[in-house]
Amino acid sequence: MKEKIAISIGDLNGIGVEIALREHKKISKLCKPYYFIHKELLKQACKKLSLKFPDKFNLVEFSDNAKVVFKKQTNKSIFKSSLNVKFSTNFKIKPGDINSISGAYSFASFKAATFFVKEKKASALVTMPIHKKAWADANISYKGHTQALRDFFKKEVIMMLGNEKLFVALFTEHIALADVSKEITVKKLCDFFINFYKESHFKNIGVLAFNPHASDFNTIGGREEKEIKKAIRISNVYLSISDEKILLKEKKLSQVKNLLDELIINEDFLHHCEKKFDIQNFYQNEPLVADTAFTPKALKKTNRLVSMYHDLALAPLKALYFDESVNISLNLPIIRTSVDHGTAFDIAYKNKNPSTKSYIQAVKMAIKLAKARKLKP
Repeated sequence: MKEKIAISIGDLNGIGVEIALREHKKISKLCKPYYFIHKELLKQACKKLSLKFPDKFNLVEFSDNAKVVFKKQTNKSIFKSSLNVKFSTNFKIKPGDINSISGAYSFASFKAATFFVKEKKASALVTMPIHKKAWADANISYKGHTQALRDFFKKEVIMMLGNEKLFVALFTEHIALADVSKEITVKKLCDFFINFYKESHFKNIGVLAFNPHASDFNTIGGREEKEIKKAIRISNVYLSISDEKILLKEKKLSQVKNLLDELIINEDFLHHCEKKFDIQNFYQNEPLVADTAFTPKALKKTNRLVSMYHDLALAPLKALYFDESVNISLNLPIIRTSVDHGTAFDIAYKNKNPSTKSYIQAVKMAIKLAKARKLKP
């Protein structure tokens, strides 16, 4: 049986709906897609693109201020949930225009599709691109999908982008560069590293340094590298001694009320653990020099990376694999993937044949992750 995939339509003034329409037949062979868009707006988009209204299109219209209800009808379905979002379904699509109306609608589509998956009406969520300024103009406080998901589920969601050739996880995402340094603390890094490993189970993960040349032995900054190095060390120990088989050998450690806090504040305890156990190198021992980490030689050693901030990793990733990469949200009770590009307002509705590779990969990854989750005990 095909997996059911909920697809939020993104900003209607951008390329999301065009990508969905052009690849509908191909996607329908892979899964059963549910598109969160109202029929009249889809008709309007089809007219602007000179495309025929698609057959067998699982349309889900959504509304607010109701208990969760999902009703299937002949030509469309209705999903009612308490979205707490003000949005309009009666507006004209304006290609390339940043405005609050399309911003509010894209957020409502995303939130409805998220709740749809949360209510187990579909196996996974795939999101089309939104515009952050349009969300801001619509008085939506979130800076993007990931921040919103973090609030919806009260979980420390991890943003990871890439493909099997290269994955990068972002310790910080959509915050000003001036604010990144103060986020780099041992406790926050340990929480992130441990959650990332438990979610991904990647081996030999590399952690990119913050300062140029990984601070060059503390000659270019260095505070951040000290925090990163200690967090790598503690995370390696924690993940090793948290293994059930190892804990049987050292019962005292299993009685520690808060093992992570104990490791962070007690250097003697950390040394004891390092000597007592054969520590597995889940991460590199040292922060990696970021400007050489993406060379072919370096990627042969480790192509699973953690970046301290957004552009440090995503600039080289997109230079290498822009059309092939997928955005994946980890540490969530639902599966969510997304395209790794934006709304491309400059080519929206101009029949410029925007690349659909990232969208197809996002759907394939969602299906793969949904099937894998079902196999977990």
